Amino acid sequence: MGHFSKPEAATIVQRMVSALEHRGPDDQGVCSLALDPHHVVSLGHTRLSILDLSTAGHQPMTEPSGRYWLTFNGEIYNFREIRKLLDPTDQIFRTSTDSEAIILAFHRWSLKAFRVFRGMFAFALLDRNTRLLHLVRDPLGIKPLYYHAKGDSLYFASEVKALLASGCVPARVNSEGVAHFLSCGFVGTSGTAIAGVELLQPGQLLTVDLSNEGLKWGLSTYEQAWCSEPSLSKGDRNESIGHTLHLLEQSVKCHLVSDVPVGLFLSGGIDSTAILDLMSRVGTNTPKTFTVVFPEKEFSEHRYAKRVAQRFNADHHEIELSESSLLREAPASLSAMDQPTMDGVNTFVIAKAVRAAGIKVALSGLGSDELFAGYPSFRRARLAQTAAKVPQQARLALAAAGRVLFRRPRFAKLWDLLGSDCTPASAYEISRRLFSPDEVAALIPARLLLLDEPSRPPFSGDEINEISQLEIRGYMTNLLLRDTDFMSMANSLEVRTPFVDKVLIRHVLRLSGQWKLKRSVPKVLLLDAMRGSIPAYVWNRRKMGFVLPFDRWMRSSLSDQVEETLCSKRLAEGAGLVPWSVEEVWRGFLKGNIRWSKPWSLFVLLKWCERLGVSV
Repeated sequence: MGHFSKPEAATIVQRMVSALEHRGPDDQGVCSLALDPHHVVSLGHTRLSILDLSTAGHQPMTEPSGRYWLTFNGEIYNFREIRKLLDPTDQIFRTSTDSEAIILAFHRWSLKAFRVFRGMFAFALLDRNTRLLHLVRDPLGIKPLYYHAKGDSLYFASEVKALLASGCVPARVNSEGVAHFLSCGFVGTSGTAIAGVELLQPGQLLTVDLSNEGLKWGLSTYEQAWCSEPSLSKGDRNESIGHTLHLLEQSVKCHLVSDVPVGLFLSGGIDSTAILDLMSRVGTNTPKTFTVVFPEKEFSEHRYAKRVAQRFNADHHEIELSESSLLREAPASLSAMDQPTMDGVNTFVIAKAVRAAGIKVALSGLGSDELFAGYPSFRRARLAQTAAKVPQQARLALAAAGRVLFRRPRFAKLWDLLGSDCTPASAYEISRRLFSPDEVAALIPARLLLLDEPSRPPFSGDEINEISQLEIRGYMTNLLLRDTDFMSMANSLEVRTPFVDKVLIRHVLRLSGQWKLKRSVPKVLLLDAMRGSIPAYVWNRRKMGFVLPFDRWMRSSLSDQVEETLCSKRLAEGAGLVPWSVEEVWRGFLKGNIRWSKPWSLFVLLKWCERLGVSV
């Protein structure tokens, strides 16, 4: 939108839409609206048909008067309840889509409508009467919405690649975004690795006023997915667990709303087993489950998944992939990366296999570890609270001695934790740390790096819930959800996450952290909520996850490619990095002094910059 003619604006948006075709191959649409001689708004959309498969679901969507125009990415799971609130007789609706419910809810309730929506969404909604354009992102940040302001124009899209495809957004490296990526493996909350491109934060609203000449816009927060109320240290644990089960059932039921079959990524672990059990309880169809099977035993979880599927009488599908096929998919998965990330290749591989099996929608257990204390960061936070009782000087001396006597990478975070202030925030940062601050400073020239020390919220007194919020706002939102979005949508597959539900999260975050962590039982609160429906052979097994052997690959099959990339002065300088420092990381890995994640993240960053033509 901005000072373009309607044909010019439509051409720009069509380029952006073409770059997003993988997200919605079922339909496309572009609409340019001239509000006055100074303002043209052009909206585009690519559709993955899931609700109301007819042409009535075409977007950009308007209503009979032409006042409101919408382009919408995601799902509003409670749209049928919203329709009943708006019109019990269902007379005003022309389609069976959730898109139309957004328009009519906004017409009735204005901005308050956004708080009513339960789902994952990012949308642009234009009101031609008030001359306001609203960009909205869901309160948990499940769906992304990027934007770039340039002069009197504003560009926005679901992927950074679409903004670059417009031809109007410079492909320049944002060194602060790169520094954040190197620090923890993902780009920060609001910034990106492209200078001038921002990401709307979860629960945020960007409103553009088109009533006067020029571009005037402002940001506000319309909703937070978590509450600031203190944890419930007292109360009936069994009653709270019962309510947790009710909310889990409600969330899974919401996430099954679809006019196409819904599948489930089934690993045979706690999270996917819990969802399968809940699907069996609240669903009306036989659950369709999908497990990726590998000939190599170190990859495969198929024994557990098959046993779980049989227990719940699921329609189970095993998709076999070999290590060679995984390696063949690596270039395609790197091309699918919208932002540099040290993760995501596994999601791309699974999503491609499930989509090839004819499924458009799949449920995932993502979010359970953050909510039910499944990560090592929770135990590190508890360890930190114990260590904090030791005088700081003694801890610093012990950490210094440990770094000298035990130099193996696996111990590095323990020494960092002992040498920190031992707060939950430090435990989280150290758990998620990729490169240390000194290592980042060595990789990025000082002239490009101007970072502010992030502010830390005061400690709430419940270290487990503190870590939950940090994991949800950080690692889950900015890596797991973002990777899942662009890696699954690269294969035209919509992934839904029942554990990432604002109603469920608000409830569980208020429960005492003491109820969530037990030394011998993982995710004890979730297991208790499921009331014995998850068998012992699931929760008592060693946690595997779908982890690819990058360490071995970078010493064998991928060695030449990674070495050529990391030893390229041209690529390093183009990304704003110090070439010899990048090469030193590779040499350290080959000697066994550095873990695979560091050279892999640099490889991903340099290939991402090269592929998109991004440079300083």
